[in-house]
Amino acid sequence: MGAMKRNLLLSLAVIAFLSGSAMAAVTPEQTTDPEYMINQGYSQLTAEDVFMLKSRAAGKPIEPLYEKNQNKFVRACRKFYAYLDPGIDGVDRLHHDINPSPSLSDL
Repeated sequence: MGAMKRNLLLSLAVIAFLSGSAMAAVTPEQTTDPEYMINQGYSQLTAEDVFMLKSRAAGKPIEPLYEKNQNKFVRACRKFYAYLDPGIDGVDRLHHDINPSPSLSDL
């Protein structure tokens, strides 16, 4: 009778172990990954905004995640207009890097 109880307890323990829920740990870094956000139903714009905010907080240079498909003529006209009017952000981004020292990209 003792062996039967031991086998029953062992089989119940195995069943309880196998029927337990799988606890998948997802870190905040993974939940703010652009690919994960898009797969969860967020738009590309939201994913790119979160990516740029994370890059800015980490002190990394901000680059656009997704390039917009524009005609070369339209892109050239926008860059020229942005060159003439310094109040416009010519790169069509929500955020931009602020560099206090002058560089060639300022021209």
